[in-house]
Amino acid sequence: MQQYTKLTEQLRSHGYRLTGARVQVTRILCEAPGYLGAYDIYNALKQQGINVGVASIYRVLELLCQLNLVQREEFGSGGEKFRLSQKGHTHQLVCSECGVAKEFGNCGVNPLAKDLENSSGFKIHEHWLRFFGLCPSCQHKQPL
Repeated sequence: MQQYTKLTEQLRSHGYRLTGARVQVTRILCEAPGYLGAYDIYNALKQQGINVGVASIYRVLELLCQLNLVQREEFGSGGEKFRLSQKGHTHQLVCSECGVAKEFGNCGVNPLAKDLENSSGFKIHEHWLRFFGLCPSCQHKQPL
């Protein structure tokens, strides 16, 4: 609930009202273990007996992305999915089927980043790394 309170306070501090759609979409995102699509959010709300239209969900997600409270990721044929923005240096394993994301440490990218800086002239100020695949649960769902 702490994340939810923090996000709603940030919405208010930017001058946005806490409409029903904003409250519900934010709540679902705070409860999610990984990435969710707009229809995932719609279905989760519908299962709870809460009626928020898909267009409203997309508007809320767009606003949250503009405020850098939520990050958007393209999942190829799975479309766009969203999750709360992560602060700092993150590396993730992301399931392209269900959207679950697991953080992992042990960053081996720093030497590559330094080589890229030297060869390109860019000054790299941050990076993140994501691997996409199927989590163990979704692998078991795949037909043989």
